Amino acid sequence: MEIVDGIFLIKNPHRHYFVSSCLFVGDSLTLVDAGREESPEDSIYPYIYRLGRDPSEISLVILTHAHWDHCAGAAKIKRDSGCKVAVHRNGMAYLKDPDLLNRERAERFPGVPLKSMEFETVDADIDFLDGDVLPVQGRKVRVLHTPGHSPCSCCIVEEKNRIVIAGDAIQGRGEGRPLIFHSVDAYVDSMRRLLDITIEVIVSGHPFPPSEKAVLRGEETSMHIRESLSAVEELKNLVRGTLKKSSKPMNVMQVHRAISAAPLFTIGCVLESLVVQGAVQRLKLGNEQLWAV
Repeated sequence: MEIVDGIFLIKNPHRHYFVSSCLFVGDSLTLVDAGREESPEDSIYPYIYRLGRDPSEISLVILTHAHWDHCAGAAKIKRDSGCKVAVHRNGMAYLKDPDLLNRERAERFPGVPLKSMEFETVDADIDFLDGDVLPVQGRKVRVLHTPGHSPCSCCIVEEKNRIVIAGDAIQGRGEGRPLIFHSVDAYVDSMRRLLDITIEVIVSGHPFPPSEKAVLRGEETSMHIRESLSAVEELKNLVRGTLKKSSKPMNVMQVHRAISAAPLFTIGCVLESLVVQGAVQRLKLGNEQLWAV
């Protein structure tokens, strides 16, 4: 799918939907997000061939964040093309150590079951920061650091067409989400920041509800950001209400089971945010973390 002239959306199969990659086509090729480990062979390279180009022309892979479904294909692409890989400075350690995310989550929320997010490690050649302009030939492409989903989540902004390639930074209401691994407060700040800039197109990392689209245009963009903020506020109220109804403190898994909404780690991040607000107390009983109003 051509988003605008010379910028294409590649849909990489992922579970029952897809993970997005964006391809900038010029004298060389720039790819934003590399999909899963199988994505280069299964979807990215075939798409490039259909455009009459060759994967060896990829000179740069930009990662919106260092989660496996967006970065696992980067090692193969770098090996095949000799391209450079760019990620926010906060993401470099996760590319070198895929288990780091699980270790961090285990430390924050002891006893919560973890799922493997292993992928082939890759060294980043470029570590960018908020406001940096990236070397995409013939275009001004700027980094907007939008943490929340992860500490390294960024929107890649193509300024001429006001296109925001968001990865998973803007979650909407997607499938029992938002899915937040890092910080609810940072996520809210990022959404508010996005509302302050002019956006013509958002390219999401997945076809998040309520729109079920990966490419949103015009008024859809601000609506999607506002839906993301509403989803977080509603979830915070739901978690607070659940704790109020309980006769005793609850752990993260008990809160999760009680409300049947959002992933475990989002619930954990919501609880941390409520503690900062003074709305919830964090208690410790042996090795167990409990939460109460």
